Amino acid sequence: MAFDKNTDNIIFLDCKGNTLRIGSPVRYTGTGTTGFITDLMMEECEMWAQLDTTGLNYHTSTLVLIEPEGVKIKEKYGKPDPAVHEIIEEMNRKLLSDVTGADDRNIIGH
Repeated sequence: MAFDKNTDNIIFLDCKGNTLRIGSPVRYTGTGTTGFITDLMMEECEMWAQLDTTGLNYHTSTLVLIEPEGVKIKEKYGKPDPAVHEIIEEMNRKLLSDVTGADDRNIIGH
């Protein structure tokens, strides 16, 4: 467990010490399952992350941060599931809002 020196907020870390946030693309080292983090939680001094692809919680020490392109998008009948793309776009908007306090309507060109 780590703490931000400036804010005393808990910092969630993967198995390599990378910072995890909601929207982070990760791979579960046990099975290779990939997904985007939808929730981060502390339970009995243990750090857990929920993945969008399974809805399951994973101990953060079993996750590794990956590039977004590494997330395997489930397909139906050989075609990408459009709902997954919508989820990714929504998570990117939420991450932008969390980081900057803005949403995509406040950005020039949108």
